[in-house]
Amino acid sequence: MGPHFGNWDKQWPGDLARVKNMYFTDDDRLLTLRLAALATDEIAGPALPYGPELARTAKDLGIGVSVDAVFGVSSSTAILLWANGGLLGPDLTLIHATGLTRAAWQAVRESGTTIALATTSDTQIGLETAIPAIDEALAVGVRPGLSIDVEVALVSDMFTQMRALRTLRRMCAVNAVHGTEQPPARITTHDVLDFATLQSARTNGLAGVTGSLTPGKKADLLVIRAEDLNNMPLNDAVGTVVLGCEPRNISAVLINGQPRKWNSQVLDVDLTALRDEVHASREYVLNAPAAWPLRASTARSSCRTAPHTSGRQEGPAFSLSVTEARTDTSFTP
Repeated sequence: MGPHFGNWDKQWPGDLARVKNMYFTDDDRLLTLRLAALATDEIAGPALPYGPELARTAKDLGIGVSVDAVFGVSSSTAILLWANGGLLGPDLTLIHATGLTRAAWQAVRESGTTIALATTSDTQIGLETAIPAIDEALAVGVRPGLSIDVEVALVSDMFTQMRALRTLRRMCAVNAVHGTEQPPARITTHDVLDFATLQSARTNGLAGVTGSLTPGKKADLLVIRAEDLNNMPLNDAVGTVVLGCEPRNISAVLINGQPRKWNSQVLDVDLTALRDEVHASREYVLNAPAAWPLRASTARSSCRTAPHTSGRQEGPAFSLSVTEARTDTSFTP
């Protein structure tokens, strides 16, 4: 996607052809090229919203499209326009889909357009209704995938996404029938595991590649210790994965059959060097001459000088979390 704001050389989306020819000459790669767009012009003007021109670009290149910021009445209107123009379909993914009209959801279902719910993003940032659209999706027979959305500000693991969605959905289901004799329509641990694996693969156009243990698919596996201090004893495997596990319980990761983590250690990654790069990147952003409401010098000072020995400290509210993350939880498997 092109930048939302500021001056730039307008090489997008024309440069996608060069990127594809240089880096995506075949389909047997760990990365998949997709075209990213916004739903409407409300955020960044007329250059970035999905429509006939961007749909044509993606079709000519043979790549899928991911549309972000799909919210409310304006996005619902856009979806119906796309439906009328034949621009919906399985190669299109709509992210969030919060606050959409019933007619928009019907168009999504009828076209096979895929949905990625951003549970923690919607609720924490307060996007549209702030309630992930799982009820609306299931009501029309759409099984969504899950999205982290903003990994720089939200927990970036699927355990959190599964638990958050299940908890919120079950809370809303019980609340909807409270005081009546009608039983709540709860989703299960099997549902959210399906959303995080097979449906998320399908949402990203990878249903034939990964997402399930099926002959012919890539051997993309997580090996989880089910008898750790925080998740023992193992009774039900799906329940343990969804309700009892965290990233630290993953002992091994195989990508296309190749181990990338083994015996709880990430392989072929210099974590010290990576940590230095992350800190340098943060310092660069804080020092950049950008028009942020918070002065970079204030943020840097709090990050560097905040004491480690007390749970209370002066300065911006975020300084404690920055300090603790750097000291206690950085790169914890």
